[in-house]
Amino acid sequence: MTLATNEANGAYRIGAVARLTGISPDTLRIWERRYDIVEPERTPKGGRLYSQQDVTRLTMIKTLVDQGHAISTVANLSVEELNRRLNMAQPSNLPTPGTGQHEVCVIGQAISVRACNTENLPDGLELAGAYTDLGAFLEDETECDTLVIELPFLDREIARNLNSTELRKRAQRIIVIYAFSPANIVSQLQRYGLQTLRAPVALDHIWQHCQLNQTRQVDWRPPDWDPRVASDEPIPPTRFSNEQLVYLSGVTTTLECECPHHMANIIEQLAAFEEYSARCEVASSQDAALHGYLHQMTARARWLMEVALERLAEVENIQLSDNS
Repeated sequence: MTLATNEANGAYRIGAVARLTGISPDTLRIWERRYDIVEPERTPKGGRLYSQQDVTRLTMIKTLVDQGHAISTVANLSVEELNRRLNMAQPSNLPTPGTGQHEVCVIGQAISVRACNTENLPDGLELAGAYTDLGAFLEDETECDTLVIELPFLDREIARNLNSTELRKRAQRIIVIYAFSPANIVSQLQRYGLQTLRAPVALDHIWQHCQLNQTRQVDWRPPDWDPRVASDEPIPPTRFSNEQLVYLSGVTTTLECECPHHMANIIEQLAAFEEYSARCEVASSQDAALHGYLHQMTARARWLMEVALERLAEVENIQLSDNS
């Protein structure tokens, strides 16, 4: 098997496996030689390449050894038997949720074992739950501040599942750790507001992300409307001329969609309503306040869409000028 093929399948070199599992490279080589604990692939130059399944298996075995099991008694057990033995004892470091600290849940075969085997979490963090897969988490009723999900790869379907309403209700913030993924899928998750980290990631580094980058709540509410007073807040200026919007409505881009066309049309409609609300006849002070509020909100919406269209034009190298 070639190196490129191994990388595409999610292989890890021995140094990365040592960081992920807590097993030193020397110990790992000894266990392989004595017990055939795993059978890593080899690079053309003889270097070891471990699969995600190898990492999961080694993490389980390391946890059992740390709990007092002799390596000779667990080295050749199946994954099912390793899971059974791990589940016989409840992790002692899971605190009672709801104590006021930042609660973290982890999902993934390897990271759940690593997290439960952590002796001391950093100050301010609590491990509220550890799950082998997303289904197990969703079946539970646990909610948390930060949810850490470790996956071997990402695709469009996984991205949609990670952005599900149910998952969003259960965690204020989601960190996704992945081994392999197309760049556009990673960008998609980031647009959803999810944080992404490329594996392998040391457990201490994960805790730091949970500790330092707390969720920032965004207030999307519009400003209060006083029906007795017309707002005197400034209206954002237009960023495109009518000629530029007509040009963008018909431009062809390298994208597989017609975003410039649709966005230009939306901006034109918002601009038309903005002008209408500014000129609409009013019969009372309350009418004036209401239509002033509509004018202000429409102008803000138009300005935000214009900013987004400018970014799109930059990415697509669409040249705009006053004569467009």
